Amino acid sequence: MPGRTATEQLLISAAADDAAAALRLDLPDERKAFVDTSNFEGIDAKYAISAIKEALLKQGVRLADARAEADTIIEIRSGALSIDQTETMYGIPATDFGAVKSPEAPLFNSRFQQGIAKFAAFAYDAETGEFLASAGPVYGVVGREGNQLFSTFVWEKRDIRTDPGDWR
Repeated sequence: MPGRTATEQLLISAAADDAAAALRLDLPDERKAFVDTSNFEGIDAKYAISAIKEALLKQGVRLADARAEADTIIEIRSGALSIDQTETMYGIPATDFGAVKSPEAPLFNSRFQQGIAKFAAFAYDAETGEFLASAGPVYGVVGREGNQLFSTFVWEKRDIRTDPGDWR
């Protein structure tokens, strides 16, 4: 069984897609760039790196497979790539009286999860080290809310895009 749910993975990857699409570097078209990923870590780093490379390609950046082939180095970094979660329950909580345990008796449950991604990048000349451009930080914030009333009625909202300004 995986360490995270599919919902958590989808929230993180959607946030990464949104943040990657917002990451814009103003580089001349004729330059060939190598993406330095050495400061980009985390469980979902490979997916996020690929999303960033795709976004750069869509902007017209030409990517090199090796540092030696590039005249521009783009260093990317992640400040966040994870889930925030809030749970609320109104009712009687589970109670442990030693030998006797009473189960939770919720009247209303609410669970809100957000996938959050924060990316930044800068570019410099591979030969001289001269600064060329920077971007970010940019954010991707995608949420899901699930509610339950009397353990019978269930409703949820998915793909809730939140203003990333709250995270700046």
